[in-house]
Amino acid sequence: MSKVILCIPPDYDYNFPPLGTPVLLGFLKSKGIKAGQVDLNLAYRDFLLSKIKGKGLTAGDKKLLLRRLVNDFFTQRLKGHYYSQLLPRRRGKALADLPYGNSSNSSFYFTERLLSSKYLFRYLADKENNTFYQFYLAERIITRLKKDKIDLIGISVISPSQAIPALTLGLLIKQLLPDVHVNLGGQWVTLFRDELKKRDDFFACFDSLIVFEGETPLYALVDAWRGSKKALPPLANVITQKNKKPLLNPRGEDINALATPDFSGLPLNRYDSSKVTPHLTYETSRGCYWSKCAYCVDLPLPKPSYRAKSADRVAAEVKELIKRFGVTDLMMGDPGMAPRQMLEISRALIKNSIKIKWWTMARLDSGFNQKIFATAKQAGLFQVNFGFESACDRVCDFLHKGNRQAISARVIQDCAQSGVRVDLQTMIGMPGETHGDAMETVGFLIENKKDIAAVTFNIFYLTPGNYVYHSPRNYGVSFNKNKVLPFQFFIPFKNKHGMTADQAGFIMNVYHQLLAGANAGTSVSKDRRKRFGKVSFSLCGESIGIKWEKYASGNIVIK
Repeated sequence: MSKVILCIPPDYDYNFPPLGTPVLLGFLKSKGIKAGQVDLNLAYRDFLLSKIKGKGLTAGDKKLLLRRLVNDFFTQRLKGHYYSQLLPRRRGKALADLPYGNSSNSSFYFTERLLSSKYLFRYLADKENNTFYQFYLAERIITRLKKDKIDLIGISVISPSQAIPALTLGLLIKQLLPDVHVNLGGQWVTLFRDELKKRDDFFACFDSLIVFEGETPLYALVDAWRGSKKALPPLANVITQKNKKPLLNPRGEDINALATPDFSGLPLNRYDSSKVTPHLTYETSRGCYWSKCAYCVDLPLPKPSYRAKSADRVAAEVKELIKRFGVTDLMMGDPGMAPRQMLEISRALIKNSIKIKWWTMARLDSGFNQKIFATAKQAGLFQVNFGFESACDRVCDFLHKGNRQAISARVIQDCAQSGVRVDLQTMIGMPGETHGDAMETVGFLIENKKDIAAVTFNIFYLTPGNYVYHSPRNYGVSFNKNKVLPFQFFIPFKNKHGMTADQAGFIMNVYHQLLAGANAGTSVSKDRRKRFGKVSFSLCGESIGIKWEKYASGNIVIK
């Protein structure tokens, strides 16, 4: 019988365990497949943390310092190498406008350039410079796979930041354990499936790709592989070097027929959100019931159909997660929970006396009201992250967002007055958005600040796979497709009738200044300095040092 391991590669978020491999693991086990999972992402962070040295540093201090140290290291130390020109630098410094502020070898910038570079395979197999390769050797990955007699490894690639680590791992396995079948799946693979198929050389790093939702395709792959380890028959949503045009089914699974996600094998108490008890990810639906936003990053075209789990199914699964894993908090990772879904799930949780704290994402939908939020609050809901984006009705209409300012204000108020925390996801610099439109949003946020717990700002970036990308003229956007790299995620563009990224950044600063002025007079406790020291970070035969100060609040300042 085949043994399967599902893998979360570096370099990704550390707050919650990703849902991809637990969902797949639960499905495979329900079909009688012997399978397990491993989070190499958390282990990679431990690997990097072990390279930090400094007197009096706690584990928490190291985590706070890590990102700055890694960024400084790749910006300042790794010069003159064959791959240095691919790192995000401008005059020796990290690019100021780099999305997510990552200057390392997991940055989107480095990833999309290395994948199109003649140096790719040299870097993938470079023991001296590829930190992911060094990590896999330190983790004795090959030895572990051999010991466990693994026949098939599934590598989940959610983000571009995981692409180089995933290909590094795949190449290492194919070179040293050629009989192990390496499969890549996940959102990044699906988004760039057409480009991946064009690269025959990439198949040195994997045997197959799974695109779109993976439960049934992965089971079919495992079943076919254990039946004949020499050749695979054509399988829906499974791409191989010999079958690059399989039957594709983007519609997805019957989520009411799937097994409960299985988080066994993951270090649940080590994620940053799980300081005392496990905090897990979960989903009550797939797809988006609105599915019209022109700029959507999370659900690229072709969009999956919207499917919601029954409330009774959700209640049963949450009860099982509590019993098996001791979970106390859930992040409901739906792209946007519908009002009816929230109400029905909340009633089911209350009916079954299920005690759980949870938060979710939602649209500012006119269907929400104080009754729904109050019921959800009783059922454990403590926060909603609303996809707000803009208060300007014209901008929302232009981009098919569907929000109306008056309705947004009412829903925010209903949510806050029910005792549920409101976090608004806000985007500045969208196609066609003028300075006046953006200031309308700022004015709305200041006017309603008493009901808004947090505002998360993003500057609009053009990404592939959405309506704006496919029809830029319709949205007043222009970019040179001939200059777009095959695996480029953030695409340079001109906003013909709107703001530049710099102007959008200025608007964000205006908001923060106005908010500070509105909050003037609020008492603020003094933040006393606690201690300071020096710290060093060593990797790839190079090292870098910084000075730091830590304050009573826990804030760390880099000198």
